[in-house]
Amino acid sequence: MRAIVLGVVAFAAVVLATPPTAHAGRIEMREWGVRAGGGVNPSSVIQYYAIHPYVGLSLWEPATRWFEKYGMHPLWMIEPWAAYVDDDHGKHQTSSFELGVNALFFRLVFGEAAVRPFIEAGEGLVYTDLRKQDLGTRIQFTSTFGVGLEYALRPDLSVGFQIRIRHMSNAGLGSSNPGINTAFGLFGVTFR
Repeated sequence: MRAIVLGVVAFAAVVLATPPTAHAGRIEMREWGVRAGGGVNPSSVIQYYAIHPYVGLSLWEPATRWFEKYGMHPLWMIEPWAAYVDDDHGKHQTSSFELGVNALFFRLVFGEAAVRPFIEAGEGLVYTDLRKQDLGTRIQFTSTFGVGLEYALRPDLSVGFQIRIRHMSNAGLGSSNPGINTAFGLFGVTFR
C-alpha cells in the first residue's frame, strides 16, 4: 500500500511541476464555486457537515479538445474543504473536525443543455481530529467518486446537487488502518 501512496504522490508532483500547455501555455480558470452539505458513515453513524469551495481549471489542451469533440467539458479541480464531524452514537461520543484538499480531482460535464449531468473523481489528503475510530494517523488519504446534475440559471451561473462516496484511510502508514466510507449529499453554486 505504501507503494501506491508513493506512486500517487510522485504522480501529483509531476503533474504540478509540469509546465502547463493549455491555452497559450497557461492553465486557465474555467469556473469556481462552493458546495455545502452533509454525509454519514453508515456503519458507525459518524455525521459530517462540510463546505467545499473549489476552482475548476483547464486541462492539457489536446485532452480538452478531445473531450469537447464528444460533447464533454473536462476540468481539473482543486477543492479544499472543512467539515464538522459529529459522532453522537455509542459510549465514546465525540465531536471533531477535518480539513483537507482534493488536489488530483477531475470533473466531466456532459452536454450544453440547461440540465447537465456530471461525474467527478479524485484523490486528496485530510487532517482529522477524529479519535474514536483509531485511524492510526491524523493525516488520511481520500478517494472520492461523485455524480450529479447542474442546472444553468444563466450562461455564467448554475446550481447543482450531487451524491458522493468517499473512502478515507491512512493507506497503511499507521499501526491501525480501519478506513471510513462516507456517503455525502451536496448542494452548490457554480460561476463561470
